[in-house]
Parts: sequence; structure tokens; C-alpha cells
Amino acid sequence: MVFNLLRRYCLFASLSLFLLPGITLAHGGVVEEDDLCVINIGYLKAHFKIYVPQQTGHDEYCEDIPIRGESVFVMEYQHDGLSEAEIDFRIIRNVTGKSTFARLEDIRAIDDIDAITIHYTAPTVVPDVFTLLQSFDEDGEYIGIVSAARTDTGKVYTAVFPFEVGYIGVGIWPWIIAGLLLLQLNYFFMSRRRTKGAAIAAAVIVLSTLPTGNVTADEKSWASSAGYFRVQYASDLEPIAINKIHSWVLHIESADGKAVTGAKISIDGGMPEHDHGLPTVPRVIEELGSGRYRIAGIRFHMGGYWELRISIDSGSHRDDVLITLEL
Repeated sequence: MVFNLLRRYCLFASLSLFLLPGITLAHGGVVEEDDLCVINIGYLKAHFKIYVPQQTGHDEYCEDIPIRGESVFVMEYQHDGLSEAEIDFRIIRNVTGKSTFARLEDIRAIDDIDAITIHYTAPTVVPDVFTLLQSFDEDGEYIGIVSAARTDTGKVYTAVFPFEVGYIGVGIWPWIIAGLLLLQLNYFFMSRRRTKGAAIAAAVIVLSTLPTGNVTADEKSWASSAGYFRVQYASDLEPIAINKIHSWVLHIESADGKAVTGAKISIDGGMPEHDHGLPTVPRVIEELGSGRYRIAGIRFHMGGYWELRISIDSGSHRDDVLITLEL
């Protein structure tokens, strides 16, 4: 039964890959949702698109721009908070050496960002739609950095999206190769020339390369705003369920990887898209040693996007860590 199911899955996946017309993978702070490009600036969202009107007319692009020329960047706000925020927009040459994997911490490590900046719009409040005109004279790798400073709370949210000018895409060949590998695996199942254990192992290897939508707490860590700390958490409720009181164990390290002990920790948060806070008051009830702290009284009473802000005071440094969850 297991063999038949895996064989059918591999055959279906292989055929699906060949039927895909054209695939664009978004990266950085811009994602595709319901056939629309969306930029996530913290919890603040906007429709994001780029035009090169003189060369390609009304064609829209998510991030990568296929041709040099005068480009128009457009953000149409989905969240009212952006209409009241001070927006600044910077475009720099990508000198991080990390291509499309460059992130905010890589930007902060740049000594002289002004020297590689090709455009900068100073913070300004722009209602409803933000537009930017920039002419690209050279193909290459660039990074867009968008920050939104809430004037009511003073909080600043940032999105980083690496992109390429002169990008033509990787085409369909990687998907064809993946399809051939899946067909080969299907052949192994059908021919029975492999043992069951080897076949299952091969299936696990191939399936592990497919994208997944969830990341467990053990696989992800969060850096603090100023980079002083890095935090991981483990929940005693896995997966986290709605309306269940549970506790977390926070593991806090300094920037150089040392356990942070004796810290003062406070927790707040909520659902910014619904303008309400946490339904409980989580607090540290025990320090477990080696940089671990038990937090009790955590509950999420509805599905959606949540933020938990962990304030850490180690005595020598004070910083905040923002943990985000989609429940």
C-alpha cells in the first residue's frame, strides 16, 4: 500500500512539473499571494510591482527586472498603518556576496552604505500609494530596503528584497531535471529492483527537497533589533493550538554565541492587523540555566498573524526580539 501511494505521488508530481507553464520564485521581502506580489514590512503589507514602461509597457514584475531602463516601483498599501508611517526607500548595489540570500543583518554589516547607494528617498509620509522612479544603466544585483516608521508608536519595520536587473530567469530546465529524477524513482518502484528500505529512503531524499510551509521552533532563531541577542523557543504544545494555555522555553544567546544568564525578560505582543494585544500576560517563572528561561501563561485565542516582543535586559545590553507566528 505504501509503495503504491509513493509511486502514484512520484508519477503525479513528475507530470505536474512538465505541465507547469512558467515558474517565478520570489525571494527576499516580496512574496506572491493570490497571483499578486506582496511586500511584507513587518506586519505591514502592500501590493508591490515594478514597471519598465518605455521598454515593456504595462508588464508588471515582482522583484527581478528583465531589462535595463527607467523603472517605476509601486507600493499600494494593504494596511492603514502604512498611510500614517514615514516610508524611506533605499536601493543599493548588492556587495554582500550572498546574492538573493542577503538579509537585513548583511546590510547592517556594510561599513559605508552611502557609497553603494544608487537611490535614497528620505523618510516621508505618503498616503495610499508610494511610487519611486529609478533608471538602471547597468545589469547586476541590487538590494531594495524599505523601512516604515510608525509615528504613533515609534516602531520601525524593515523589508529587504534582493533583485536583479537584466534577469532572464533559470527557465524550466531545473524543473525538467527534477521531473526526470522523480520518474527515475517511479521506475525503481515499478521494477522492484530495489528493496523496500532503499526505495523509501530514496523517496525521503526527493520529497525532502520539496518546499514546505512550516518551520518548527527548533529550526528557527530570531535576532534582536540591535543584534545583541539571538533567541530560540520550544513550546510544550506542538503544534501550537488555539485557546490552549501553554509554556515556552526561551534559549537566549549573545551575538557571539554565549548563553545569556540572569537576564530580566518581559513579554508583550498581539495581533497588529486586528489592533489588539495578547489575551494573557505571559511571564518568566523559572531560569533553567545555560541561557534557558521558562515562560508560562501563553495563549493565542484566534487564528492569524501574531507577534511576540521579547524585551531582554542582560545588564550590559538591552534589546528587543520580535517573534512572529502564523496560526
